[in-house]
Amino acid sequence: MLISLMTIALVIGWGAIAQSQVPSLPSGAANNSFNPPSEVSRHGEYETASIKSPLDGKELFEVTSPTIFNRDKIPDGFLPVEVRAQDVNERLWRVFYRTYSAKQTPIVTVATLNNRPIIEISDDRSSRPIRFVTLTEPDADFNGKTLDELTQAWQTILQDEVARFKQLTTPEAVRQRLGQALQILLGLLIASAVIWFLRRILTRRQKTLESQYQEQLTASTNRVPLANAAAKKAHQSEPSISSETIAGEETEAREIADVRSQFLAILQHQFSVKRRLDIDKFLQWALFWIFILMWYVGIARIISIIPLLMRWSVYVWSTPLALIAIWFGISLAIRLSKSLIDRLLHSWTVNPLIPLPEAQRIALRSNTIAEALKGLATFVLAIVGIIWTLGLFNVPTSSIVAGGAIVGLAISFGSQSLIKDLVNGCLILIEDQFALGDVIQIDNKGGLVENLNLRVTQLRNSEGQLITIPNSAIANVCNLTRLWSRVDFSIVVDYDNDPKQVLDVLRQVSLQMYQEPDWCDRLPEPPEVLGIDDLSHTGMLVRVWLKTAPMQQWSVGREFRLRVRQAFEANNIRIGKPQSITYNMGLNSHIQQDT
Repeated sequence: MLISLMTIALVIGWGAIAQSQVPSLPSGAANNSFNPPSEVSRHGEYETASIKSPLDGKELFEVTSPTIFNRDKIPDGFLPVEVRAQDVNERLWRVFYRTYSAKQTPIVTVATLNNRPIIEISDDRSSRPIRFVTLTEPDADFNGKTLDELTQAWQTILQDEVARFKQLTTPEAVRQRLGQALQILLGLLIASAVIWFLRRILTRRQKTLESQYQEQLTASTNRVPLANAAAKKAHQSEPSISSETIAGEETEAREIADVRSQFLAILQHQFSVKRRLDIDKFLQWALFWIFILMWYVGIARIISIIPLLMRWSVYVWSTPLALIAIWFGISLAIRLSKSLIDRLLHSWTVNPLIPLPEAQRIALRSNTIAEALKGLATFVLAIVGIIWTLGLFNVPTSSIVAGGAIVGLAISFGSQSLIKDLVNGCLILIEDQFALGDVIQIDNKGGLVENLNLRVTQLRNSEGQLITIPNSAIANVCNLTRLWSRVDFSIVVDYDNDPKQVLDVLRQVSLQMYQEPDWCDRLPEPPEVLGIDDLSHTGMLVRVWLKTAPMQQWSVGREFRLRVRQAFEANNIRIGKPQSITYNMGLNSHIQQDT
């Protein structure tokens, strides 16, 4: 949907502005017949085309012809200027080819044919001069000179160009320029080796930093439970009365602040390692573009000094340079956007106003959100770069973008479920409904979140089955492990037991388990014995709540049930049993209690 809206906006923004009071023309005629070719410049009643040097494509002068408005119907006696320019350029290339094998420099002369001056070129290989170009009145009128003055000017330009070509094609000049080209090539190879060595060093250091970053990421995940356990042990080592005093409360608050400062310090160090890693990646990126630019400049320089390749020098310095500039800018924008996303997410993660457990979850899912945002930014900027590249090669981008908009809309309507998956996946990440490592329940399916992306959520249930659920099918989620979990322990005891004794035994078992070092890190708070919740024919229902760390409710529940069973046996507390009364009709009727 986002792609479709962007393409529609681009089509509207790049559409041609309608001009009023201009008669409409057929599209084919407007593009092919009434508009001059790309190499022709129209100046009112005249059209001009360039005569370029075969050496380096430099413009020597322009020939002029009357304007032809409809090239499908050329009037008799009119020659399109592009045809005339093409003929002159081919003659000039033939002259230069013959100059290469001539012993002496050809001579440019002026003659007259049908009362019109013509420029000819003579060499020692032919007995007849080569007619080069005939000057016309439109040539003189457009340049603002007389025919004689314009003829002399063009003669001088051509003579200098022929002499320059002859000088560049001498064996001494060729050997000298080939030596320069070899020197440039050798310099490129040495510089490439240096860049390869630097990139190798950066790659090794990058691997070391990535391992450090993963260690810091693991430490930020495991540090909070360990710090909480240490704080709890320190708190439990104090006298029991201290928990009811102001000094004890101040100590507990100070310990919580220490835990938060340790966690934030880990995050800050993690971001520092990530920043160093990004700096190394930026240096690798810079070396890559230095390598590209170095070879581009070197090859362009080689082409510009070798005579047989000089004709392509103009093209080398135009389109390829623009292409490199476009993708350098796109690549730089991608890197800057990724760095900005990392900084924004870091400032969100280390916010001191967020509670510590919530900050830990934000730190865990910030990587997933960052990768999604970076992928979106890369995709959008790459599309912009492709459009600019197509425009650079004179490809009608408006038509392509319009076609892309239509295709995007068709895909959007045809894959609505996929779009719903992506949108719901974004909402799940933003709202933190669940994350990797959580245990959730979706309708009648539940398990550990093993994989989460914008399209699907994969769960691993207790039987080891991998359950894949499209994000669009997720409406109601029960998260069993977000921030903390709970064991809802309930047991039915017999009416013959003393209720106060039963509650005292449960409190002793709960407090003893809470104070043991092996279980204190899994119980952030003392278990809460709620009391008697129900009375029924089976007995008294007693309930205990045990608040646990995420993912610890099952191990804590199993251990607590075992201890309650042992404590009830030691204190002669009997479990409730279903009871029924049976009446036997007869002389010796009695009441029998069934077990």
